[in-house]
Amino acid sequence: MKKYIPLLLGIMLLTACSDMQKANNGDVKTESQQTKIASNIEKNRAKSLSDIYVPNPQVSDDTNLLKVGQKIKDEKGEITLKGKASLNKTFTIGSVEMKIKNVKLIQNSPTYSLMDYFHYYTESYEKFQFVKVEVELVNKSDEKVNFGPVSHLKTSNNEVKAFHDDFFIEYLGGEIGPNASKQGALGFIVEKTTPSLDWVELTTSDVLDSNKKVVGKAQRIKINLEK
Repeated sequence: MKKYIPLLLGIMLLTACSDMQKANNGDVKTESQQTKIASNIEKNRAKSLSDIYVPNPQVSDDTNLLKVGQKIKDEKGEITLKGKASLNKTFTIGSVEMKIKNVKLIQNSPTYSLMDYFHYYTESYEKFQFVKVEVELVNKSDEKVNFGPVSHLKTSNNEVKAFHDDFFIEYLGGEIGPNASKQGALGFIVEKTTPSLDWVELTTSDVLDSNKKVVGKAQRIKINLEK
């Protein structure tokens, strides 16, 4: 029996090494998969707003509207920055990472030819204020999901706007593909602007999977405005 002991020990040692090799291979595979997913997300990620900015057909470009009180005038009218919040802050809702980049309170005096468009959204179509929210959405899962960055928006003057009041209509709500992203802006005209807004509160939608099952609960995000 004693002469078989070395042989048994050798077999046990080889088996242990084989198991360790399998475990290590599994770890490498997992790390490789994670690297591939991260690479896909980065590949599909939206570029910066300045790189992908597409002029809105109804509203002046506010990219360079950076200081409260600053005005810009062009062929679409005149806009004035009344308040702002430069966040660049990321919130996690289920598998979705939502970065809120900028929130601006803008006064808009559209040119005469554009007043009809805004008449649909407000009776004060000659001069009004709106909240603009710039966001980037990244789906970190390998399954498509449905998500809306703003389901409701509430102001410090107790005014509430719903997602269908968004006049930018850049289709940021809805389906986000696996490991994909969306980026753009939403605009909500506000009627109660006296006193000037101190904050806005965004409520996101839930995150739903392809079977309409909730995989991430909605969040409320309060944003203070610099005036």
